[in-house]
Formats: sequence, structure tokens, C-alpha cells
Amino acid sequence: MDNRIEIVVDGSGDGHSVALFPGEEVFFSYERGASNNEAEFNAVVLALVHLPDHAHARIRTDSQVVVWNMTSANRPKQHSFIRKSAEIQELIQRKSLSVEILWIPRQQNRADRFLRHYIASLCGAGGAEPLHHRVRRLEAENMRLKAKLRKAMRMLESRPVVTREPYYAWEEMGSPGVEGR
Repeated sequence: MDNRIEIVVDGSGDGHSVALFPGEEVFFSYERGASNNEAEFNAVVLALVHLPDHAHARIRTDSQVVVWNMTSANRPKQHSFIRKSAEIQELIQRKSLSVEILWIPRQQNRADRFLRHYIASLCGAGGAEPLHHRVRRLEAENMRLKAKLRKAMRMLESRPVVTREPYYAWEEMGSPGVEGR
């Protein structure tokens, strides 16, 4: 009897990752600014995080970069891939996992469908605006508003400061230097 857990993972160019477990149990993650390949590595990490300790798993991905980095002795020198590969290896060791990472063609990657639907749900309007476009648009709007706020603050800071002395009722207190009336 094979008690290996079959997992399918995928990542998108806008930083989203998905891990699809048996029974359509789905986990999502997001890393702002992550490239497509980094999101693919993050999907493997996501799967490993949700595996129980001492589990046996087969992780399937349509990312040749991930498979090649995790199975080849001649790994590339790209810093982010080295860091993500090390994170994966550390999780495997810490949780005492037995993991096999295999490549599958994109057409066979069922996780892709879950990821596309998830991203479309984040976009609203039936996903009419791709998420990475929406994020860029909102970031640009945020930068514009911050610039406007900075300009308003500079304007306020350049205004002369008017201080008002507190009102003292001299009659009630008596004149300075004069002993009561």
C-alpha cells in the first residue's frame, strides 16, 4: 500500500502560489514582488509546510526550474533560487519528510485552475482586470496620494507659525509686581 501524499503545486507571475492536496484541500500564499519562478518555489514550500511530520509525498509541478534546482547537482547561481532551495531542504530535514519532486506538463497541472480562479476572485468584476495590473494601478494611486500628502505637509510647514498668548484676567490675579488691591 502506497501511503504517499500526492500534491500538485503552481505559482503565478504576480506572486501567488497554490498547493493542491488530495480531496481538493487547497492552500494559497502570496509574496509581493515574487517572480513566476519564485512563486513556483513558494508553492513547494507551501506544500511542505502543510505536510505532517514524517510524511511521504510526491509533489508535482509544471516548473522545470524548480525541478531542475531541486534534483540537479549543477544548480544555478541565482541568489533567490539558492535561498528558496535551501528553505525547501531545511523544511524537509526539520519535518523528517520523504519528498519526491516531479515535473508535469502544464496541461496536467490541476492546481493551475484553482490558482486562476483564486486570482480572478481577488480581482473582482469576474477577473476582468488581471491582478498584477490592479496591483500596479493601486500602487501608482498610492504613490500619487503620498506625493500629494507630502506637498500639503510642506505647504503647512512653510506657513508662519502664529502663537497666541493665553488670556490672563489681570484684574483677578492682580498686576505683576503689585501686592493685592
